[in-house]
Amino acid sequence: MEKKNQIEPFTDQESEEMWATIVSRIRIQEQHKRKSKVRILTTCLSTAAILIIAGIITYRNYVMPQTYYANSTEKIIFLKDSSQVTLLPGAKLTVERNFPSETRDVYLYGNAIFRVSKSKKHPFIVHSSNYETKVLGTVFKITQKGQDFNVDLFEGKVKINKIGKPKDYFILNPKETFANMGSEKVGTVVSTSKMIASKVTLATIAFNDVSLKDIAAILERTYGIKLIIPKDHEYSRITAVKEKASAEDFIKQIAIQLNLNTKKIDDRTFQLED
Repeated sequence: MEKKNQIEPFTDQESEEMWATIVSRIRIQEQHKRKSKVRILTTCLSTAAILIIAGIITYRNYVMPQTYYANSTEKIIFLKDSSQVTLLPGAKLTVERNFPSETRDVYLYGNAIFRVSKSKKHPFIVHSSNYETKVLGTVFKITQKGQDFNVDLFEGKVKINKIGKPKDYFILNPKETFANMGSEKVGTVVSTSKMIASKVTLATIAFNDVSLKDIAAILERTYGIKLIIPKDHEYSRITAVKEKASAEDFIKQIAIQLNLNTKKIDDRTFQLED
């Protein structure tokens, strides 16, 4: 008997055509998938790029500190609180974007003159290499060279302390100058006019573990005197603080610490001896 509904087998040509159609469809689907992935990846990269650019713009405009430079000439800067800063040649000033805030902080490299607007609630703090100068409203000048740090006060009052040591501070009144004589272990306050004229009679001086040899050099530089010290005591260490003292008063204090005698040869020459 003849079989009904018998399925004729594919010819070789039909099999090849069918297989080619299946492969073509698979390839088309894969191409669509790849295009879709590329579109997704492109969208992600574009979004990331936009976010990065937006972040950079936001950082530069709202977060990144503002930095001012004075190259070969002076540069005058007016801050948001109406304070004025004159940067001397070679100086750099950095100001936070949130200035002014609870405290008006600026960071100084080099030399500058400050005319600070008054605010009892918001102290103005100049951060230098190793010192902080804190004011409420005044005019002063900061000079830095190597390890030397000086502050000349023209108006108002300032407080100066070493960074990280707020309790060890000096207070300057108008027409006074603070100088560290090139050492973080030394602090002196003298009349600016007398310092310029090299005729200092009274000074506030602090030494912290400083050799007698270095102290003699600092006293000579401060008061314009000559101090002769014993050779065997040159490297004796001294810690001393004396406010508004004359050269003779300070030398007597040192003599007491080292159990030495003082001898005044003339108004400008002193000697420490056993």
